[in-house]
Amino acid sequence: MLACGSFNPITNMHLCMFELARDHLEDTGRYIVVKGIISPFGDSYKKTGLIEACHQLEMRWLATENSDWITVDDWESQQPIILIFTRHHHAELISSENNNDEDTVRCGKRRKLEQNKNICPKLYLLTGISLYTRKIALKLKHRKVIEQVGDRYVVKTLSTIRNYTFSFRVNEEFQEFTKGLDDRHCKSLVAWEGNKLVCIQKGEKKNRGWAHWIEDDKLHLELHCEDQVCKQVFKRVV
Repeated sequence: MLACGSFNPITNMHLCMFELARDHLEDTGRYIVVKGIISPFGDSYKKTGLIEACHQLEMRWLATENSDWITVDDWESQQPIILIFTRHHHAELISSENNNDEDTVRCGKRRKLEQNKNICPKLYLLTGISLYTRKIALKLKHRKVIEQVGDRYVVKTLSTIRNYTFSFRVNEEFQEFTKGLDDRHCKSLVAWEGNKLVCIQKGEKKNRGWAHWIEDDKLHLELHCEDQVCKQVFKRVV
């Protein structure tokens, strides 16, 4: 997927546009989206209020650095005149396919997983997340990275729009602020129950928490708050 424009400046909704478009195309069962390219205009466009290309590019690279499929291509911004740029990107893609000998397998104690089921809308409503945020969240495909550093676990939930990271030690209660989710303070305690990592969260909402477990090379996540339960399944990717 290719998007051109001034992106002056780039915003979360520019990135959300890619996520929504990818989900729509892949839900048809006819397409597999392999890459998203942001191709911004340069100084030659002479748009009123357009920030210098060098500063704009830096912002766009920062905005996409956590994405594993959306990239920024500065070719168009470096051209002295506005050109038909689709031919350039088509040639680049063909070239990369013919020369793709890079080993993309990652090793170590790091597990990267991509969600393949949507989030329960009732749970988002119950936890007090805004309608605007809920609509976006229901369309996104989340990625989850779990790392073990010594006796501490680090859990990252990633998307193009918003990331959430927290860390914990098993059987050790800690203060958690769900910043960017429902922005609540709670006391969390994570413990092993058989093959499941189970978290109990004490705070404003009752019966709140989650459980993680691996089954058939998939990561299962069950979240609960009061009388609502949400289940997500992530598949492992490399």
